Amino acid sequence: MENPKEENSGKKVNNAAKYSAIGFQMIATIGLLTFIGYKIDQSRQSKSNIITAMFALAGVGIAIYQVIRQVTRNQ
Repeated sequence: MENPKEENSGKKVNNAAKYSAIGFQMIATIGLLTFIGYKIDQSRQSKSNIITAMFALAGVGIAIYQVIRQVTRNQ
């Protein structure tokens, strides 16, 4: 039988890995959508980066939605 302290320590490590993965997923989502918006603005040769800004905001919204969905599902 495992020691309760060891079991609790294992859960802490699993939680840390899980939540750090969520952070990397947020960075990837926001970064990818921002890059797509930047490339669209670049190909349109627009003077303002409005598409980049819109895609970046969409990335933030999607990333927050994903975090909320994953955190509530895991509880």
